[in-house]
Amino acid sequence: MAAAQKSLDKRMRRARRAKKSDYASYHAVRKAGKKVRYLLEFFEPLLGKHQVKSLRGLKKLQGRFGKLNDIVASEALIRVNRDRLGGDRSVRRALARLERKRKRRLNAAARML
Repeated sequence: MAAAQKSLDKRMRRARRAKKSDYASYHAVRKAGKKVRYLLEFFEPLLGKHQVKSLRGLKKLQGRFGKLNDIVASEALIRVNRDRLGGDRSVRRALARLERKRKRRLNAAARML
């Protein structure tokens, strides 16, 4: 459990120092947070109140970083399937809207670090 928490802390430090456009460091935080959360949930009956209390923060972290991941994945899908979608103008509008959302989600995620 301690190793997973240490890994999460390390990835959060890296993401804090990274540029906001470096989505990979934010994604690494999300994955490390998942590991810690799932470990806490699995061993919850054996843990103290302090450790269980940290679950709330991990759920919030996963929520914010998960929303960011959804937007990044949507952008990637649109870019890959751009030819199939037709209507270049509507595709550009959708990508512009997703880009604005991604920036907001990156800022929200950065505030959690």
